[in-house]
Amino acid sequence: MPDQKHAGGRPRKGSLYWTKSGWRARITIDVDGVAVQKSFDLETMDKQVARIKLRRLVASLTAPEPPPPGVEAARAETFEEAAERVVGESGIGTKQARLRRLRSRVFPAFGSKPVTEVVAGDLREILTAMAAEGQSRQSCMHIKNDVSSVLGELWRNDMLPENVAAKVRIPKTAKVDRRERTVLNDDELVRYVAWEHPEEKKRPAVLERQVMACTSRIFGGLRWGDIRGLRWENFDTANGAFSKGWAPRKKTARPQALEVPAVLRPILRDWWERHGKQSSGLIFPARRGKRAGEERKAGSMARALRRDLERAFGIVVPVANATIRANKRPDSRPTWVESRPMTPRELELLEPGPFTKPVDFHSFRRAYKQALADSGMDVQASMALSGATDMAAHARYLLNTAKLQRVPDAALPSFSIVVAETPDVSAENDTETSCRRADLNRRHRAYEARALTD
Repeated sequence: MPDQKHAGGRPRKGSLYWTKSGWRARITIDVDGVAVQKSFDLETMDKQVARIKLRRLVASLTAPEPPPPGVEAARAETFEEAAERVVGESGIGTKQARLRRLRSRVFPAFGSKPVTEVVAGDLREILTAMAAEGQSRQSCMHIKNDVSSVLGELWRNDMLPENVAAKVRIPKTAKVDRRERTVLNDDELVRYVAWEHPEEKKRPAVLERQVMACTSRIFGGLRWGDIRGLRWENFDTANGAFSKGWAPRKKTARPQALEVPAVLRPILRDWWERHGKQSSGLIFPARRGKRAGEERKAGSMARALRRDLERAFGIVVPVANATIRANKRPDSRPTWVESRPMTPRELELLEPGPFTKPVDFHSFRRAYKQALADSGMDVQASMALSGATDMAAHARYLLNTAKLQRVPDAALPSFSIVVAETPDVSAENDTETSCRRADLNRRHRAYEARALTD
């Protein structure tokens, strides 16, 4: 089939028109070098469905081996086609992550099924399999929400009678990870920020992670996705002022204007000067490869952060290396070897435990929220500063079982015990002595109680 374009090179899009039997498509195609206008019955009364079928029909006519136009016009949209279209047209900031999950989990299972034939059991099978693999409840919830967002959009456009994903529940066997993320205290953060990598060529990458950590901890508790998308335009860079800025808040799609605390301004100013005092562009773009200059992918940098901390805390130290590479050249790079065992606190920070997860970049958001709570700030102001929109989710950040809690004096009973004796086993047979001692203790406690209440 020749390329379906006008003489000027503009691709043909076709048009819709209404008849008593429903919507039809009018498309100009080339037949033996002659432009001929053809009409196709789209077999639908819904204009939204007709538009989708028209686009698909035009695309099929330009394929190397196009199916019969009538068959393509009558075919229902598959779930994969609908998902690619719905998610692609959505305005959410996490659309790429959603598409990755759909492509890896959902499309292989029922992506080829027409959307009208997708049933709740299709999604239920995926979630059951994920729970059996040991996937967390949160991961199952992500998949359910991804499918529900697609089917829900089709339902709202009257293309489906219902959103079958609403019938599906997360399996009870899905793992619920209630462990808390550990956070660096102020002294540990200062120790990390003050550390410098011994190899000069690796210092920029370490410094970048240090600036990321400080920005997240001090400027609105930014999430990892917000840090990756942070731009110089978000800040007042005129003359290096950095007095105010915008927190991107990708998750809620509600950018937030915040004052830049004074302690963060010199850190951002130094990073800005190191990169040519830019007024636009990403602050932390990908540095290497084909995607250099673009926004980083969603992959975590937690391992690199924990590796930095091991070195900054002196758990591992560099040792001179004098080996020869395969190309016969000397390898002068140092080898990092363990110098001492970790302390209990370092194990809590760097290794997963029964009640805690090791530190990562999201830990700095947790530290930010906990610091707001410890300062006595009310919940509403704390949520506003951290860009939180859900009270229950915000409350989970404030859990800190490792922090020593003190019961206020006002919450304790209003008496004190000055004398507390353990019965003497050797005098166990001396009934008179035991009774006299018990009576004295009882009278002393009663006297103290009366004195406090008077």
